[in-house]
Amino acid sequence: MKTLLQAFFILSASSFVTAQDNRPIGINLAGVVDYSSELVFTDAFKQSRPWTPANADGSGPWDTEIEIPLNAKGFPVSIPYSDGVNPPQKVKSLMLWDIDGGRPDGDYRLIVEGTGTVSLNIGAAGTFTCPVDTIVTVNGGVVLDILESDINDPINDIKFIYPDYVNTYQNHTFRADFLDFLEDFQVIRFMDWLRTNNSTVASWEERSEYDYYTQALNSGVSWEYIIELANLTNKDIWINIPHLADDDYIEQLAQLLHNELNANIKIYLEYSNEVWNAMFTQSQDATSLGTALGYTGQPWEISWKYTAKRSADIFHIFENVFTDPSRLIKTIPSQAANSWLSNQLVTYFNDPAYNPHNVTADAIAIAPYFAGNVANDIVDENLVDDITVEEIVQRMENSLGEALQFMTDSRQVADNNGLELICYEAGQHLVATGANVDIDELTEKLIQANHHPDLQDVYCRYLDNWYDSVGTLMAHFSSHGTYSKWGSWGVKETMNDLNNPKYLALQNCVFSDNNLLLDELYSSIVLGLYPNPAESQLFLPGELHGKEYSIYDLTGQLIEKGMVDHSVDVTKLHPGVYILNIDGTSQKFIKSR
Repeated sequence: MKTLLQAFFILSASSFVTAQDNRPIGINLAGVVDYSSELVFTDAFKQSRPWTPANADGSGPWDTEIEIPLNAKGFPVSIPYSDGVNPPQKVKSLMLWDIDGGRPDGDYRLIVEGTGTVSLNIGAAGTFTCPVDTIVTVNGGVVLDILESDINDPINDIKFIYPDYVNTYQNHTFRADFLDFLEDFQVIRFMDWLRTNNSTVASWEERSEYDYYTQALNSGVSWEYIIELANLTNKDIWINIPHLADDDYIEQLAQLLHNELNANIKIYLEYSNEVWNAMFTQSQDATSLGTALGYTGQPWEISWKYTAKRSADIFHIFENVFTDPSRLIKTIPSQAANSWLSNQLVTYFNDPAYNPHNVTADAIAIAPYFAGNVANDIVDENLVDDITVEEIVQRMENSLGEALQFMTDSRQVADNNGLELICYEAGQHLVATGANVDIDELTEKLIQANHHPDLQDVYCRYLDNWYDSVGTLMAHFSSHGTYSKWGSWGVKETMNDLNNPKYLALQNCVFSDNNLLLDELYSSIVLGLYPNPAESQLFLPGELHGKEYSIYDLTGQLIEKGMVDHSVDVTKLHPGVYILNIDGTSQKFIKSR
């Protein structure tokens, strides 16, 4: 695997061939939280836990639950804070928490603006008078406390820069290993970034802001970071509209995406996530909202009708904003195990009672997981003590037929209605439920099964089933995540878990089919351009001055041509990854901002 910061070269411009997405693959990103093993930003503080209030003298509970006034960027107006009733308060935040094996230890850069005092504890140590810009050594999860913040010049910015970026973070919002991981996918689904499940966001004013001190918020990551990431990687995006979002929210979002997202990027539109699933509040809320509109039937039927209605609303609003409707993939979400439900949702969607503007959909989306019953079956058969990990993997393989049936049944509904069938989530579902989640021996074996080498072949068979029988986009769930009794969802546990059998299966059975670039040969000739990434100019050696250049995006589309005059001006390019070709040699470069 090559990082985005590592240039690669193609033998000749005439033989330049773009990647063919024979097996279109997407990825669900993990939620942005302090304990996630998916490290997103070069500034770790953007992924820090929201403030926890505590007694300033160190007494009392870990969390006093006292509301402390914050400014627009989320920093306390003053510390210690006193409400006149409770003891004076400080605030603290956790970073890099509980991700041993995935956390890069070393020398971090702590930058704090404003007048006050902060301290670092647990995985780092020190008390610092602010403003401060210093290097601190990290060897574990970190607790940062604001001990003092002057009301006349409060602490208003904190950065905690990873070791590899202490001198370059200003030019790199996202970590290179995170970008490198995304390179092989065509679509990024942001369901967990947006905290879609159980969301309370209803108005545009309740969204997360780009300059807020952390993005690990219940309101999700800001839309501006999603746009920045999409533009940088040139990936299509799959977005989930909060189920309570009002029309103004949807209108504002559509305008923002239309104005700021690169014009070649497509948008998969989905109303919330699994509204049919009663475990999420969006299901109950949809029933209540549908009932208020006069919809009748069983509670779940009302939620289906409201899903159809709100999906149609979203599609209509976006179509009014986007002049090129082909950029929108309007998606009806359904349940893989219930093709009858898919047919019901499409029927409701096509009914003018729920879709008065007669907007059309493009796809039905399902999540055809496999091995969903394996863990509980092991308990029911009293095999927890005796079953081997190899036998668990075999049971996972035996479950593939059921998943294939989900795929083919759903494909039939899609075909009958002239729609594409796509996966919003996919992968193994080896997890216990109910009281079974607390059987430690079972959990350990389930985790081992997710690391067992035999799982690679099982995964490849699963992927073959999808692409051979359906052939369209599959969005794997999910990217990175530490395995536990709650599931082993990540295709890797940490950023460094490169030999995970699930990830190897994606490489060998999907990515390899999509990366057909001139027999996978790369020239050893180097154009010698610098800096890379670049903000405004790419400088080249003197022997290339006066030669003609061409710039392509990663789809192979010619962006611009010109003559080299000491440098190539890239000021007008959107942030992203491009290919510069001069005299038959091509080099990848990043336009940083």
